[in-house]
Amino acid sequence: MKAKKLLVPVLAGMAPLVVALVVYLGTREWDTTLEFRVQDAVSKGWVWDAKFRLQNRAIRAYYQSDQPPIPFTFTNLEPGDAVLEIAAPSYVPANVKLELKRGRNRIEAPIELLGYEIPNLAKWIVMDERAGNDIKQELRPVSTAGPAVLNHPCLDLWIGAQVSVQAKNGIPVKSETKEGAERGETLFRGRIEWEWDSSPETSFRYGSTIPGGDIMANSDPFWVIDYLIVVADPRLLSAEELEDIMARAWSVPSGQLEAYLGPFATEGKLAAYSFTSWNVDGGSP
Repeated sequence: MKAKKLLVPVLAGMAPLVVALVVYLGTREWDTTLEFRVQDAVSKGWVWDAKFRLQNRAIRAYYQSDQPPIPFTFTNLEPGDAVLEIAAPSYVPANVKLELKRGRNRIEAPIELLGYEIPNLAKWIVMDERAGNDIKQELRPVSTAGPAVLNHPCLDLWIGAQVSVQAKNGIPVKSETKEGAERGETLFRGRIEWEWDSSPETSFRYGSTIPGGDIMANSDPFWVIDYLIVVADPRLLSAEELEDIMARAWSVPSGQLEAYLGPFATEGKLAAYSFTSWNVDGGSP
């Protein structure tokens, strides 16, 4: 009899644990969830200020990390046909049709959003510096309101540069010159490749490099660099079309380049920005 009296309290104490286990296992098995990832179509990184909606639920995402995009998960969903709505500023929105089964659902491939503009872009400022024989650039987009544009899609920029000897009255200058400087001998003219920094703490994400090996050997102490940055709207102009336009641009005299690109700009297909850096350290380091 004493053993039976002891068994009753033990069983009574285990009852809540059994109920909790059943609820946990039932929820795990039958709660309908969806896991997915979203990334920028160009950088393959995170998308700023993305909003996701599914049934009566919503998720909003900002910075993530410099690693591949993290997965998002909706829980407590209703099985059946559904549409995942994805939107972010300056990106083409996406609607993904789904057939949710009871339990765990997962979209294997990342959903890519296509960025089409840097909002309110007015101009670019280029900060360049020598790094050994190379010349590195930090590209800073500036808004029409004045401040820099800090958060924006990654667009596939086309960047061209011309490096020239800085001269005055036809003679290479020997000291920094504020007035009367001109372009002398051309040392480099061509396209340069851009890089994208997805680190959350980074303010200006575009960078580029003019390789020193591509610059003609020259010992003059100061150079001038002219940059051309072309931003295309991928909704209206494919990467291949942009390549063709800019390939033909090399044969256009520099003074006529604006007129050549003008019709494409009028159609909204692209916008071209120029920037000149004077008094760049030249010669051999």
